[in-house]
Amino acid sequence: MTAGRRARALVALVQVLGLAVWFSASAVLPELRAEWNLSATAGVWLTTSVQLGFAAGAVVSAVLTLADRVPPQRLLAAGAAAAAACTLLLAAVVDGPVAALVLRTLTGVCLALVYPVGMKIMTSWSDRSRRARDLGVLVGALTVGSALPHLIGGLPGLPWRGVLAGAALCGLAAAALAHWCLRPGPALAPAPPPDTGYALRLLRELGPRLVVLGYLGHMWELYALWTWLGAALAGGDPGPSEHLLVFVAAGLGGAAGCVLGGRAADRYGRVPVIATALLVSGVCCLVSPLVIGAAPLLVSAFCVLWGTAAVADSAVLTTATIEIADPRYTGTALTVQTALGFLLTVAGIATVPVVAAAVGWQAALVVLAVGPALGLPAVLGLRRHLPAAPAPSVTPSAGPAAGLPMGLPTVELPRIATDDHPTAPLPRVVAGPPTVELYRLRRAAGVEPDPSGVAGRVARVLSDRSRGAAPPAAVQPVAPQPNAAQPNAAQPVAPRLDGVPPDTAPSAARRSGWGTSAAPRRRDRPGE
Repeated sequence: MTAGRRARALVALVQVLGLAVWFSASAVLPELRAEWNLSATAGVWLTTSVQLGFAAGAVVSAVLTLADRVPPQRLLAAGAAAAAACTLLLAAVVDGPVAALVLRTLTGVCLALVYPVGMKIMTSWSDRSRRARDLGVLVGALTVGSALPHLIGGLPGLPWRGVLAGAALCGLAAAALAHWCLRPGPALAPAPPPDTGYALRLLRELGPRLVVLGYLGHMWELYALWTWLGAALAGGDPGPSEHLLVFVAAGLGGAAGCVLGGRAADRYGRVPVIATALLVSGVCCLVSPLVIGAAPLLVSAFCVLWGTAAVADSAVLTTATIEIADPRYTGTALTVQTALGFLLTVAGIATVPVVAAAVGWQAALVVLAVGPALGLPAVLGLRRHLPAAPAPSVTPSAGPAAGLPMGLPTVELPRIATDDHPTAPLPRVVAGPPTVELYRLRRAAGVEPDPSGVAGRVARVLSDRSRGAAPPAAVQPVAPQPNAAQPNAAQPVAPRLDGVPPDTAPSAARRSGWGTSAAPRRRDRPGE
């Protein structure tokens, strides 16, 4: 297993363990109602207090740009440890709803340092060609971690304090792994200067605003579904069988949906996958009254489908935010998006029991279709801002580039400054033919070439070479051509890359804004 795969797997494991405390109180809500004589409204507040705390913590983090200025592994470890400590206190010493509400709110504040920061670390280990897939794994870890208390609560004979203590121990394990084992990847941008106004500027731009609107529609449905699916299946307080079905549907089905959605987005594009997931989950919301109460096998299959579709677009929406936002403030952009999304989940979670009191639990989840119905038009508007499908990436190596002769000089370029990526880091590159060098510089910075220019032709040549469609291209001399003014004089040998005419690359690169080459320009001789 490569270092990148190990790091991505570790980030996912930390997320599973760290987010186990999120729905720990929701999993034991029936026991808390019985022991503390809680009303239905108090039970809803015990669930939504975590969402409110998360939104508040995310807003503070976004204003202070903490996710972009503090080492992410330390920030994640601190958030996971503090959230676990709050949950452990709730399990050990709390005997009433007031202290429980305070601790659950603080738990949400601490989790705002876990989930968005984990996405930033995962992105630092990914390139664009597999970014949605890797974030799908991370969001899948979120779904498993969020559903983990339902699995613990499904164990027979375990009291509610034991469920909370088990979730807290998972959070402490996540903090230890993050502090001692987790490190950000090579694509992590350096810490930018503080910019408290970026969060507002982000929402003034049309592209990020459309992504956020699609994310809000997604979040209206998702967390209310996770919170109340068991109650809808049971017609009230869920039992062990409903807990296990929610874990399978939301945890395992959701994790599979995240991975499949990420893979599909890397292959077919971001917008088609998001739109399809919203459409399928919206239809599930509408037909849920017809399925709930049917044969157990049909209900189980329907819940797995719904849980898969409801979360399949989550990682893709996150990927879209990363690709549209300023790369220096990726962590802040993700924090703003999640803050708004989780703030809306409070309304979604609070609305479902009100609808259930009016029409019954079997039809209560129909109200969740409002989210996909409002998010789908915004997502379709993203077609002008996101590419249909990402181009395959070229990963620069520490030595001479593939297909170029050995012995070419290398140059250490710590970073490149462009309009789109002012501080994108670069590895060691080959100072070979100008077009190839500039192509690799721009690809390493994440800037796509113009497919109609010479850079796009170079990209196609390198892509064909990586797929084995053509033998490796090499720098070959061009046959000398006699000079019309000096018949006996041989022209100097001009290097060329297969499929790219000589002397075209530097001039085309200058015309297309790809920078300038360090190679000296050939002076025109008399008679040329």
